Amino acid sequence: MVPRLALACYVEDADGGKRLWVARRSSTKQTWPGKLDHIVAGGQPFGLSCRENVVKECGEEASIPQELASQAVATGFVSYVSILPEGLKPDVLFTYDLKLPPDFVPKPQDGEVEEFMLWDLPKVADVIAHTDDYKPNCGVVVMDFL
Repeated sequence: MVPRLALACYVEDADGGKRLWVARRSSTKQTWPGKLDHIVAGGQPFGLSCRENVVKECGEEASIPQELASQAVATGFVSYVSILPEGLKPDVLFTYDLKLPPDFVPKPQDGEVEEFMLWDLPKVADVIAHTDDYKPNCGVVVMDFL
């Protein structure tokens, strides 16, 4: 099991409502092409703290500068088991929330994402509940955020 991290990057509107940044994975990605995903996520490498990795991944995947990325708040973890042809695969995702300024627009940086979209939370919940558009392990983390 390789620990991973996932960020819920969101915007808070003037009325207190929240919107979530959502990524669409590149259609050329080997795994889960075209699926919806977190805008920042990744494996947790040896030798970096989770916080250091959050800052690194924010810059690499979404062009989020260090001064914003360092404001991410650790919210816990989500554990789950995937059923694969080879057997069961336990996983754990360390979760973070990152409030972004309303005028900040993340930019795909590493070629793994086709686009970032800013969605209202009811739309996010509806897509998770009624479609298979999200990469499977993302829905668990997003529902935890909601």
